[in-house]
Amino acid sequence: MYGVAVCSVLVLGITIGRGLAPEAGAGAGGVGEAGAGQTFLTVSVVAAQQRAIPDRIDVVGVLVPRENVLAMPELSGRRILSVHADVGDYVQRGQLLATLDGQDLHIDIRGLNSEYERTRDEHARARTLQSSQLVSREFLKQKQASLDQARAQLDDARLRAGRTRVLAPASGLIYQRSAAIGGLTAEDTPLFSIVEQGKIEMQASVPEAMAYRLAQGMSVEVNLGGRPTPLEGRIRLIAPQVGGASRATEVRIALPDGTHASVGTFAEARIAIGEVGGWVVPALALQQDTQGPYLWQVDAKDLVRRVPVTVLMQTPEDVVVRETLRGLRIVGKAGALLQDQDTVSVAAAGKAS
Repeated sequence: MYGVAVCSVLVLGITIGRGLAPEAGAGAGGVGEAGAGQTFLTVSVVAAQQRAIPDRIDVVGVLVPRENVLAMPELSGRRILSVHADVGDYVQRGQLLATLDGQDLHIDIRGLNSEYERTRDEHARARTLQSSQLVSREFLKQKQASLDQARAQLDDARLRAGRTRVLAPASGLIYQRSAAIGGLTAEDTPLFSIVEQGKIEMQASVPEAMAYRLAQGMSVEVNLGGRPTPLEGRIRLIAPQVGGASRATEVRIALPDGTHASVGTFAEARIAIGEVGGWVVPALALQQDTQGPYLWQVDAKDLVRRVPVTVLMQTPEDVVVRETLRGLRIVGKAGALLQDQDTVSVAAAGKAS
């Protein structure tokens, strides 16, 4: 009889507890029937906007000459006697840049000139004698051949002597110089490097996954190191080749005429591809798991529901999705603490989630 009485008291207590639990929860701000057993979380919600956002590609690179002109010595092993231009000078095509030692060449010219004059006189006498038929035609041909050879040797010596004057191959700005008085020339070492017409541009490497979206003439916003305002450039060239190691494509971006900047300056570029339209939410609202990307929606009963989405584009600030989100309350900062069917408390506007 004692055991039966104890069991009756326990059953009565459980029944009373279940009847009072919802009321106590409601009075304390607890969950309702749909969120029974769940803990309230305070979240902030945002309304998705239907609009277009710019589609851009950000790349980095350096400034390079549009055309890099090299003033190469045409004579190897010659000592440099004088230098007539320096870094920062704007030179004209044909302007003297440096002078090489050519004393031996001038000595050769004097000897070859004497030989040329001798063969010329002999050829003139042979032609006079041949007209009188005192010498054969074959003899005249021999003298003509000797004269041609002497003339060719003299012209070659004069050409080599002229190469001791290193001239600017094009008009432009000298940005690099290796010529030094007393130094020796080498065939593979340029004495001066010149930016033709002073035109520089940006060289950047674009990953192959993005390069196909580029086209010549696209507008580019270029920021140079040390310059407070950006420059407006345009894509001039897209190399039809992908680097084997980098898996990137070289892109050349033309800068406005008159841009004064140093070769090798670091540059950042933002290439405007176009615009992508759809429903836009903050980037922090997007979640992703093995089932794909999704958002958290808060319904009229303050229950959290999963909304699968298709991402069209994502930036550090925003996400554009294809699905219609009109009128939905989207959790602005979704976290791992939320689960489907959780009951949440919506924060007032201006409060952080």
